[in-house]
Amino acid sequence: MKLSFRLLLSGLLCLAAATLAADRPNFSGSYTLTGGKGSLKFEKGIVHTLDVMQTETSIKVNEVKGGRSNVNSYPLDGQEGYYISPGGLTGTCKGQFKQKYLLLESTIASRPKTNGPAVQIHTKQKWELSPDLKTLRIHIDVDSPQSPINIIEPWTEIYTRN
Repeated sequence: MKLSFRLLLSGLLCLAAATLAADRPNFSGSYTLTGGKGSLKFEKGIVHTLDVMQTETSIKVNEVKGGRSNVNSYPLDGQEGYYISPGGLTGTCKGQFKQKYLLLESTIASRPKTNGPAVQIHTKQKWELSPDLKTLRIHIDVDSPQSPINIIEPWTEIYTRN
């Protein structure tokens, strides 16, 4: 009796895990920036691409802008990973799925003035794939917990799958 109950419970847990994984959109692929909205400065002539590799435990993003590559791996298990900004500052990052969205967060500490205090910069990205899986929209919001005002206005980047 105990063995059959354990087998049934194990089967239900596996089914639940498979169902949750099936509900996650797969962002793996290559994308090219084709537009944007908000405070994004779209530089003509500069190619901006993303190469994304998604596994069960992480999202690896290789962002290439003007030939310069920046790679980060965002853990999806609630743990924090190592992050390096395009400008070379280091910090932490993590990711999670919420319904059909992928949420990526990174935090770095910057020192705007040489002898000034460190300022924490928190970037939140909300990724969404179109129903046909050809368009990726990334809404980006940057804030600084130490600042009473938001210095950088949110923007949206629009990518087309290659």
